[in-house]
Parts: sequence; structure tokens; C-alpha cells
Amino acid sequence: MEKLYNLLQENNIKLSVAVYPHPGQILHDEVNSKQVKIWKKFCENKCHKFFNFFPSFFNYAKTNGKHEAINKFYIKNDVHLNEEGNRFFAKEFLSIYNK
Repeated sequence: MEKLYNLLQENNIKLSVAVYPHPGQILHDEVNSKQVKIWKKFCENKCHKFFNFFPSFFNYAKTNGKHEAINKFYIKNDVHLNEEGNRFFAKEFLSIYNK
């Protein structure tokens, strides 16, 4: 990521980073996870924007259940978002981006 940041700097391109939880993190981690802390720290004085989607996914899981969130948003037995997960992500992204 440092190399990417440097390359973007050399070419006057802004860097933004987004993080979202994997299914295992929804089950066993916390909203302010190590991953969030690492990328947030990395972005200090480097990123145009830092997008943290952990709260969105964790809030859904808290309201609807962890397994429901995983089944609804992720491809079965995979860490990637399914169609509904991408819709949710896009909606959340636009609400954060437009602030």
C-alpha cells in the first residue's frame, strides 16, 4: 500500500481506502477491529477519504442476527459480497460519500 500511495502521489492522484468486515469478523470480531485501526492509521495524512463500513454491517447484524447478516450479504462459504451485499454496500457508500 505504501508503494501504491507513493505512485499515486507521484501522479497527483488521490487515494481512498474502504474497509468492510468478512463473515468471520461479523461472527467473532468487534466493530472497531484491528483491521479498522490499521487502515485508519495508514490513511492519516495519506488518504483523501477513509470509508469504514464495519459499523453498517455490525449494526445490521446486531438488529437482525449475525448469521442472518452473513447469509444475506455474502456468497455462501466465501468472503465476497453477493448481489444483495453489494446493493447494501453501495447504499451505505453513497450515504457516507455524500456527507
